Amino acid sequence: MRAGLMQDLLAQARGRPTDLLPFDAVRRRLRLRNLIDRGIQEVPLERIVGTVQREREFNRAFLPRDESLRDRWEEIQDLADGGRGFLPVELYRVGDTHFVVDGHHRVSVARAMGSPTIEARVQEFTAPVVLPPNASIEDVVARQGLADFLETTGLTPGTDDEFRTTEPNGYERLLDHINVHRHFRGINERREIPWPEAVLSWRDSVYRPMIQRIVASDVLRDFPGRTPADLYLFVMDHLHYLRQQYGDVAPTRAFDHFRLSQRPKESFGERLRRWWRRLRS
Repeated sequence: MRAGLMQDLLAQARGRPTDLLPFDAVRRRLRLRNLIDRGIQEVPLERIVGTVQREREFNRAFLPRDESLRDRWEEIQDLADGGRGFLPVELYRVGDTHFVVDGHHRVSVARAMGSPTIEARVQEFTAPVVLPPNASIEDVVARQGLADFLETTGLTPGTDDEFRTTEPNGYERLLDHINVHRHFRGINERREIPWPEAVLSWRDSVYRPMIQRIVASDVLRDFPGRTPADLYLFVMDHLHYLRQQYGDVAPTRAFDHFRLSQRPKESFGERLRRWWRRLRS
């Protein structure tokens, strides 16, 4: 049980989740409904990071936290050491993340023994967003916003990060952009623009061109932990500011101005190292 405590301390020091993901909270947040039986398969143990109603008993590495679990844990270990093995565990899958329904001790023992995989009966809940194995409950809340945005717009991301934003109220702001685009396009064309048409028009004529420009540049290096959608929101806010100051400004000009104004000031040593890296490459 000391190993579980030590693992928790190390994870906290590294800023990583210490608790197992609670399936009930994930299911509620992501509104999971559709279940598909995937049958028996070998599942990588590193992808099993959640539980159904036992998040207090094991940590994220599936090390037991409670001394009362020792006897059962050692009994399972004896089965594994004796060559008899044990029955497949039962798992739920959401994206790349797996939750233990039955077999917590078996997963714990298998991880302690260094096994890369475990045999499991898997039932998958289909989700509109990807849930990675290193997700925290905060990530789940953020991805709920993405799921709501995708449901409202009917959009399908081309990549996992295409519409993902870490900005507060980021998805509401994206929806506002679509509504503004719909409004002005309706004025220009003198007709009511249907919502699905407005969404696709915004994506293809406003959002994706700016995202392509952001990704093609090196500006994301100056914003660690941020997504292309975050930078899109930053640039569009900057565009709004420039238009208030100077009138009609093209989005591409706003991006160039934003990039220059936001670049961190480099010391002489940093400029020298950057020049040397470019020379070597």
